[in-house]
Amino acid sequence: MKKYLILLILAVVVVAGCTGKQVSQDVNSGLTINSFTATEPQTTSGDMVLFDMEVDNIGGTTARNAQVDLFGVEGQWRDSFGNLIQDTQTKQLGTLRPPFPLRNIPGDMKLVQWQLMTPNIPQGIAPNKQVEARVTYDYNTSGHFTIGAMSEDEYRRQQINNQQITFTPEIVNSEGPLHLTISDTFLKPIIVDTTSPDAFETHPFQFVLTNVGGGFPITPEDDSRIRGAGGKLEGTIDVFGPGVSFDDCLGATSGTHVDLDDSEILVRVRDNNQVPIACSIKIDKSQWGNRPEDSVEFVFNIFYRYYNYKTVTVNVVGAR
Repeated sequence: MKKYLILLILAVVVVAGCTGKQVSQDVNSGLTINSFTATEPQTTSGDMVLFDMEVDNIGGTTARNAQVDLFGVEGQWRDSFGNLIQDTQTKQLGTLRPPFPLRNIPGDMKLVQWQLMTPNIPQGIAPNKQVEARVTYDYNTSGHFTIGAMSEDEYRRQQINNQQITFTPEIVNSEGPLHLTISDTFLKPIIVDTTSPDAFETHPFQFVLTNVGGGFPITPEDDSRIRGAGGKLEGTIDVFGPGVSFDDCLGATSGTHVDLDDSEILVRVRDNNQVPIACSIKIDKSQWGNRPEDSVEFVFNIFYRYYNYKTVTVNVVGAR
């Protein structure tokens, strides 16, 4: 009986330990390379080296079409059968789901290995051979921005009554390597003057998409407009609110929806790691009517291919 109770207590402890485990998640990451190692950091020409890599999704959305390539092995290293390697030894990783901290479920992880033969090195020298593992994947960044709007009459009434004007703009990002921000310059409330003869009230915004991850967004290879330029983003921008539409957003001067693929201005993150997006809106006063307060909301749904990398160095001693 005592033995049974001891086993039961141990089982409870084990279960409690498992459910209490911290799930890794990073607001600035998608797929991350936890480790990339070589079993023989120093070896002889013609010997075998085992490369081992661990990849984990610690972001907020699903990584799709993930793959890993080895750079620095083509034309030098050989496979296990002694054949000269002519490509980047691509391994397909498929789809990796993100963690679910609320249920203590970690993100998907993949383990990858390559066994390669070191290059032919002449006797008397021992060069360092650097090998890079690069993980590329399709990822998604979502952003939601809400800002208050009020009529001119309501604004004045609150001022006269010495009321504190409630104004709490909010911007929310999904966790990943690209983040959406907006400068304080564009955070003032929208005041709709229904007494003026103008049919529309306009208001400018400038959002900024910033690369906060450890890698870079890259252009799909089949892009015909800016092939090879790098950093192109795809997706949509939508605006919601009473009588609200775009006044000028990436070339769109009407409607509430912008498709980045069809916009006049291409959106891409380049060497400076960020891209500004100007999106002015207009409010149709006839649709606004006599409402005192409301809000305007922007929803960003951005898609891109991204890569991270790590390198290892193998010191190869020339054969005798």
